[in-house]
Amino acid sequence: MTSWNPSISIDPEADAAYVAISGADVARTEEVADGILVDYDADGRPVGIEVLSVRSRVGTGEAGSYLRGLAEGVLATGQQAAE
Repeated sequence: MTSWNPSISIDPEADAAYVAISGADVARTEEVADGILVDYDADGRPVGIEVLSVRSRVGTGEAGSYLRGLAEGVLATGQQAAE
């Protein structure tokens, strides 16, 4: 099993986070759920995910695990849509 380790940036002051999935240019952004925005490249592949109100989503949990899981879900959904 390969370990996937996305780049995660958390801004505590803004209570927001960004998960970089790839280095591709962003062509469009879609709000997929309240406060969760997914950036896509020109081919419709996810580039990154912005999450607002991180503290209320994670509570006392570990933000990195939540964000990695969210990214894995977005990638899995994108792969299913492409099939």
